[in-house]
Amino acid sequence: MKMPGKHKDQERRPVAAVESAILGIDIGSISLAVVLLDTQGSVLHQQYLSHNGHIQPVLANAMDKLPVRQVRAFGVVAEKGREFFSAGIEVNEQVAVIEGVKRDCPKVRTILSIGGENFGLILFDDQGRYKKYISNSACAAGTGSFLDQQALRLGLSGSEELSRIAAQYQGEPPKIATRCAVFAKTDLIHIQQQGYALDAIAAGLSSGVAQNICDTLMHGVDPQQPMVAVGGVSRNRTVIQCIENAVHVPVQISAHCETIGALGAALIAQRQPLSETSRPLRIDRLLDTQPVKRSYFYAALSDSSEGPGDISAEQSFTSDEVEVDVYDSLQTGGVYDCYLGIDIGSTSTKAMLMSKEAKPLVGMYTRTKGQPIIALQQLTRCMEALERQRDTRFSIMSSGTTGSGRKFIQRVARADYTVDEITAHARAAWHLNPAIDTIIEIGGQDAKFTVMNKGHVIFSVMNYVCAAGTGSFIEEQAKRLHVPLEQYAELAVQARAPLISDRCTVFMERDLNRLLSQGYSKAELLASVLHSVRDNYLTKVAHVNKIGQCIAFQGATAKNHALVKAFEQKLGQAIYVSKYCHLTGALGVCLKLADTMNMNSSRFRRDLHRESIGVDEYVCEFCNNNCKIKQIEIEGEKLGWGYLCGRDESNKGFRKKTQSGFDLLHTHRRIFDVDRAAQASHDPKPVNLFHEFKQGGIRAIVRRPELSLSHLRNRIQFNVLDLRSEI
Repeated sequence: MKMPGKHKDQERRPVAAVESAILGIDIGSISLAVVLLDTQGSVLHQQYLSHNGHIQPVLANAMDKLPVRQVRAFGVVAEKGREFFSAGIEVNEQVAVIEGVKRDCPKVRTILSIGGENFGLILFDDQGRYKKYISNSACAAGTGSFLDQQALRLGLSGSEELSRIAAQYQGEPPKIATRCAVFAKTDLIHIQQQGYALDAIAAGLSSGVAQNICDTLMHGVDPQQPMVAVGGVSRNRTVIQCIENAVHVPVQISAHCETIGALGAALIAQRQPLSETSRPLRIDRLLDTQPVKRSYFYAALSDSSEGPGDISAEQSFTSDEVEVDVYDSLQTGGVYDCYLGIDIGSTSTKAMLMSKEAKPLVGMYTRTKGQPIIALQQLTRCMEALERQRDTRFSIMSSGTTGSGRKFIQRVARADYTVDEITAHARAAWHLNPAIDTIIEIGGQDAKFTVMNKGHVIFSVMNYVCAAGTGSFIEEQAKRLHVPLEQYAELAVQARAPLISDRCTVFMERDLNRLLSQGYSKAELLASVLHSVRDNYLTKVAHVNKIGQCIAFQGATAKNHALVKAFEQKLGQAIYVSKYCHLTGALGVCLKLADTMNMNSSRFRRDLHRESIGVDEYVCEFCNNNCKIKQIEIEGEKLGWGYLCGRDESNKGFRKKTQSGFDLLHTHRRIFDVDRAAQASHDPKPVNLFHEFKQGGIRAIVRRPELSLSHLRNRIQFNVLDLRSEI
């Protein structure tokens, strides 16, 4: 791997005929590049600058630093060139990159471009002719923007400093989820808690980015030499080394890797023929200095419907980082027989105490923070404090769990029942409003869409790969704009909103930076985020054609009434939000307990907060998920939490999806593959359900009516109760 020398902001050498210079500019999503050539194609001057969305002032400053006041020709990469310049030759981005690379490496056969917003692979045939271009999807994992965002979370100036620190690490880097910016944030917290040093974390991020690039671009591709890397991320030595190890091909780093687009644009502009009347272009007139006119795509949300209904509890307070809602006037000295439902999720942990008359008594909400046992201990401690404060007693008849950690917590807390979150939310929705036929649920790191018919789930889908359109993203943007989360809705609901990306959290942030530099207010940007989250959900998660007549919005994000209004504005109908919207999973567990359990006393460990439970953590490497598993040993049994594939400690390897539930195809074959069943029962004459005959050149198969289903069941010795129990 050949690395360039130390990058310089400007490169100058004395040339007499600077009046004949050629200018090339490339404006990217997070940075811009400027290159000035002489008539022989040598670089007189180059700059590579980050703009953070403030493109126009950074561009004007770069133009002022040019050592010439006029140029013979001007080329600009077309994507953003027409937005900022009134003159110049527009050049396709790929064409510019190819032109720039072939200037120094004419025999190049593979170009790997890793920019701020995208990465791609340009392939050439044996004669050096363009063959194919492969690029990433609408996801920022593996891009410079992704690394920049994670670098800032680590307190670094950007991806360049992260790259320098990563190169210092010599050991095996920790596994960090790099498939999504929001999920990476969670992993970073876990890794820091484990005591990993900054250089190890930087190396883990870099190797994860390299793995994403290889998984996206190199599948089924055999990159040929010479292979040249360009783009800002190509300066990250760890990323390039990991790619080299994966593809077994040496990677050269272009000397102009960061300014390659601008270099290519200048070279193409240089070849354009000039007419006799052509005059030099004045630098001070190239940039269009007209102020950007602000435009709005969405009307203010306050115009879409009436204000939010009453979703407040009788009393709310915070105790030991637990938000407590009391929904009933608890009598002093009273004893309440109740059901306890716990919803343990990746972002938050919730609990509900419900009376045997199906009346919610108390709701509790706290952050999981990757430590589900500690979160549960906070809830049991809070419940005990509430009993002491109110001089009352909660007698738990039965308890249950739901959420991503339901099985783990069920066994830790000795809960009596467990139910999946789709069923729990549907049961709560039907109890709160029997007319509900559609559930919108947006959680901290996932989103779900459920369709019901008379309380029964008939369709459900979940998005857990991309965090664009989740509660975590909304919280991140509020934090970036220094707006308290409780003030978000009131600010956003009154503002018109410009259009931003709904593809990825990183790209959304890029658009917010750009809009902020153009003078849009915080309220307008907050509103834009909500519209983006809504559009992402409706595009990637929901099946709009299945949306019914009565919609419920559940999950903690439903407490943001501006987001609810955004959905109402788009769908053109009112949306039901319960006061228990953030606790509906736990409420659904309580209702399922009331439906199915007949107990007088639960085995639930009420004093869990008094116990010290040692938790180990390891990385499961059976697949590329690299799940961070929390493991404890309790009563001689090892329990783990955090498997994305559905496996548990009893499985010795990766668990296939078909092993986690009922296999319809297998059962169908088991019933109707009569020949095999007959042979298994040693029947010399297998039963044939169908009769085949030919007549007039036509082949026909008809069912033999003399064989009934009961006859078939008896012949293969299959009892219908077996099928019922398997389901």
